[in-house]
Amino acid sequence: MDKKILLFAAAALAAVACGQKSGMTSLTGKFGVDAPSQVHIATASVDTVLNITDGAFSFKVPVDLLSNAVVETELGQCQFISDGSKLTFDFTGDTPKVTSSDPASATSRLNAFIEKANDLAAKIRAEQDEEKGEALYDQYVDLNKETLLANKDNFLGLVALQNVYYDLEPADLLDAIAGLAPELQGQQFVASVKEAAEAQLKTAEGAMFTDFTIEEEDGTKVKLSDYVGKGKYMLVDFWASWCGPCKREMPYIKAAYDQFHGPKFDILSVAVWDEIEDTKKAAPEFGIVWNQIVNGQHIPTDLYGIQGIPHLILFGPDGTILKRGLRGEAIAEELAKYI
Repeated sequence: MDKKILLFAAAALAAVACGQKSGMTSLTGKFGVDAPSQVHIATASVDTVLNITDGAFSFKVPVDLLSNAVVETELGQCQFISDGSKLTFDFTGDTPKVTSSDPASATSRLNAFIEKANDLAAKIRAEQDEEKGEALYDQYVDLNKETLLANKDNFLGLVALQNVYYDLEPADLLDAIAGLAPELQGQQFVASVKEAAEAQLKTAEGAMFTDFTIEEEDGTKVKLSDYVGKGKYMLVDFWASWCGPCKREMPYIKAAYDQFHGPKFDILSVAVWDEIEDTKKAAPEFGIVWNQIVNGQHIPTDLYGIQGIPHLILFGPDGTILKRGLRGEAIAEELAKYI
């Protein structure tokens, strides 16, 4: 099972520093006998260090439902959303935790989500049975979908979107983004995901290929149309030298090449997001003996809305996109339908 599992990691998402509502959130914290001397509090509008007195601290920050916030000490950190409730930070145990005076507050919902998501992720990683693992992963996706729908006006919705966007069909993803608060829609991550989804719709299965031009290291220019739409079935692999899954996919691609290469079929590898020298060194190590474009960078991935690699696309003889996202044994199985 090759699935994308993301645990909650607020640092991976940029804070949104606009759209704050009026009011303040009260923060209080308590420590045990080994209390540190200071605590760091960071929100979209506040970044400060407080002295800890008698094993405790107290502070207020502006309400901001749209951003991630953190209370951090040398003992650990607690993520929270400044939701206007009274938040209590407990650093007396082995694991820091935060509780809200309101069980329905954004921070309370965040805590519940983190617990469920982390529990499912741990079970998925521990599960050896592929079918059971798939079922658990479906639960993980459903949890994020439900969380996204219920939190379109706060930062938790953004967290859920980050976890689930890879598993949504482009049209469904665009619908989910359209339902987010305008301030969240303006966040850079959301904007990039939206742009990719729109590109995926334009280059979906059944559509004619979108051409692109790449300038190679020696100054020569090469187009996708130099290979695609020329009367052959073309399997195009977008890859990079640093990408472990790309390397693991190569034996399946080579097997397809050995079995089907000829007058009706060929392969093109397009290196993206990589240094040219690294690409040139890795290509023979990976076993690439077919056509190559070595300097694709972001041009093809932007046009085709590719957010992760390897990404394989099968084009028909006339350039029609027949299949996207082929992996493993499915490559040969799909080719056998046509060749």
